[in-house]
Amino acid sequence: MVDFKKLKSKKSKPKSIDPTEIFRRLPKPEGVNDLYTSQTEILQKWFERRNEKDIVLKLHTGGGKTLVGLLMAQSTQNETGEPVLYLAPTTQLVQQTLEKADELGIHAVPYVTGKPLDEDFVNGKAIMVGTYKALFNGKSRFGLRGEVNPQNVAAVILDDAHAAFSVVRDSFTLKVKSKDNPSRYLELVDLFRKSFRDIDKLGTLEDIVSGSDYSILEVPYWAWHEQLDAVREQLKSDSVKYGLVWPLLRDQLHLCHALVSKEAFTITPILPLLNVFPTFYDAPRRIYMSATIADDSEIIRTFDANPDSVKKALQSRSLAGISERMILIPELMSFEYEKEHGERIIKWATDKLDVGSVVLVPSDKATEAWSEVATVAKGSKEVESLVTKLQKEEIRGPVVFANRYDGMDLPGDSCRILLMNGLPSGTSDYELFRASALYGGTTITRMLAQRIEQGIGRGARGAGDHCVILLVGRDISSWVAKDANFRFLTSATRAQLDMGIEVSKEIGSLKDLAQTIQRSIDRDKDWIEYHAETLAELVDEDEYNDFHFTQAKAERKAINLWSDGYHEQAIAKLEQVVKNNEQALDIQMRGWFQQLAARIAERWGNADRALDLQRQAFANNRNLIRPRILPPYRPLSIPSSQARAIAQKIGGYRLRQGFLQSFEEVVANLHEDATANRFEQALCDLAAMIGLSSERHDLDGEGPDVLWLLPERVGFVIEAKSRKKEKNALTKEQHGQLLVAAEWFASEYPEYDCVRVSVHPKNKATRAAVAGASHALTYEKLMSLVSDARLLLSSLSESQLDIEMLEVECNRLLESSTLRSDRIAKNYLVPFEICV
Repeated sequence: MVDFKKLKSKKSKPKSIDPTEIFRRLPKPEGVNDLYTSQTEILQKWFERRNEKDIVLKLHTGGGKTLVGLLMAQSTQNETGEPVLYLAPTTQLVQQTLEKADELGIHAVPYVTGKPLDEDFVNGKAIMVGTYKALFNGKSRFGLRGEVNPQNVAAVILDDAHAAFSVVRDSFTLKVKSKDNPSRYLELVDLFRKSFRDIDKLGTLEDIVSGSDYSILEVPYWAWHEQLDAVREQLKSDSVKYGLVWPLLRDQLHLCHALVSKEAFTITPILPLLNVFPTFYDAPRRIYMSATIADDSEIIRTFDANPDSVKKALQSRSLAGISERMILIPELMSFEYEKEHGERIIKWATDKLDVGSVVLVPSDKATEAWSEVATVAKGSKEVESLVTKLQKEEIRGPVVFANRYDGMDLPGDSCRILLMNGLPSGTSDYELFRASALYGGTTITRMLAQRIEQGIGRGARGAGDHCVILLVGRDISSWVAKDANFRFLTSATRAQLDMGIEVSKEIGSLKDLAQTIQRSIDRDKDWIEYHAETLAELVDEDEYNDFHFTQAKAERKAINLWSDGYHEQAIAKLEQVVKNNEQALDIQMRGWFQQLAARIAERWGNADRALDLQRQAFANNRNLIRPRILPPYRPLSIPSSQARAIAQKIGGYRLRQGFLQSFEEVVANLHEDATANRFEQALCDLAAMIGLSSERHDLDGEGPDVLWLLPERVGFVIEAKSRKKEKNALTKEQHGQLLVAAEWFASEYPEYDCVRVSVHPKNKATRAAVAGASHALTYEKLMSLVSDARLLLSSLSESQLDIEMLEVECNRLLESSTLRSDRIAKNYLVPFEICV
């Protein structure tokens, strides 16, 4: 028998280290002849820069990242003779990588839980492939800093790095769950009751602990620092339960947030402390493979990567790997789209067209609305099982996945219709806390843009693949319609959305929608050509925003300095980025940095400086922790022209219909059953939409729930409690709150006239309330105001005028409108009458 191995060994040349040459020598699986142009381009650029410690490379979803990663791993192994580690976010992606390596004849071995590291990997003869959690855990077989002989590697390849941020944070997050460990949960909460009382949050805390409030509160850092020893003592006795996390946090608790929700008491680092893993932190080469997302600064925050290297990400201008996506937005279509239409479409796709259909929703609760027409994937094992069945085409669906915007590949017929229902949101307590703390700022906009990109990418996985994406819901359709949001998406996604917007506007009925979808699935020649030509015209190189890197670099550097004991330098770094970038830094993020500086100063023992910084932070961002001594109030600026304010609001949307969808999202919370928080925020947002200045300002019983300022130097001081029973009249106590708020207004706005307003079911007050000079905004009048606003804003949104002419038109319409600022009180407020 011929011994081919012997013949091969006789012929063998020295191992090549050029990745493209390595590919040329490898056996090719069926269907693979050569590298894409984009892959060759990336590999050549990497080879020139391969000795840089941190390198980011970006390829479009389905552009062949796995093959590129394996070739770089093999090149490094051939050059150094040292071990190379390849990480992926999920076990499913690990398996896919191992299969790809096997097809190509690259020797790769899996990380096996509970077993020693494979000898071929340790000896630099095989690439090891595992999940991020295989490396990043408190009992890592690769070793922790300070342990004897941690595993050294020549390179760590991080696949889908953009999808791994939450996975890595989760490895450092300790959760004491209220259901699994109720006594420990309550003991930890009890340590901080006094500190929550000091900042007037005890009521919220008690509602959270009782399970009636879904908020997330951060423990004030000064109280957290005071109680670190008590916390450590409590958790030490449970260390076996938290064995994979506790060794990573026990000496670093001061560098952590402590969060309280109805589900858990959560301890998570401000930024992941990856220096504890020498295998990763000391690796000479760290290669971050990412899909084409518009913002890479999170790679700096999470992985402590070199900002200059991240800025110089390797990418190709080739369109290879960009899947064909028909993105449709029902809210823009000229017929009334109902939820049942979406149900009919996904069932039609599976039953009649025999293709896979998938629904993505932001939360487990949101899956309930689809449970009658689709299979709901519950838990990670069921998700994995259903994804595999879809991939193997054993089922067509429809399947509903909650918050699975990444780490899930559904190529070919496994998913030809992807319905994204609602705007993505965070699910972990940390993500929800950060979203709340930075509400209204660009940081959260960037996070949402990335989630939307990832979600859209689930259904078509590379060149030659195609999928129809339906973006359903007022929130997501108004989000993509807004100019300020649109720019955070990548060029390719913007191009496909622009096409989808044009197509959506042409669709006039449900039948028309079904026929349009079918043209994509049936590979209609006109659609394919339109997509290819338009994509080539519109796709351009994505511009980097240097300031996002500056922000991330400053935050990461400050944490590293603090961790190393350089408190003064850490604070100076944060103060420098706030001072030098006052214009570029949004006000929410400015407050976030100042609070971090305050946290460091307090830990350092400089209480006065900490208080001063915290007061500055809270003045900039009232979603942060209230300082023990409040900063002085900053009055709102005098409102500009009402017409100009409205025109600028509408002009901020690429699609003016998106403004109307935002309006409907806001007013949907103006009903008597809404929570106080939602109701007050909606009332505040409504004022801004009709061209007034507004804010929420009830702190420690001082100031109104909501303040509206009118251009005529009139202020509406509004107490806006929802959930009032219709039969109940305004009481003396309720009116007393309004009088206190009015006194506060008089002191802060001495040149304004004050109109006292209570949102109430009826304009009835008890005799004791003495409310004769105050006004009611009844639910009936509020609905009239909303209806009149809808008419005015609809008329303006439907026009195609530029902003300057839109302001002129708005002035014209306001002349005859009850919404003109000087007529609002007369038309919508009614005096209180004594209830007999």
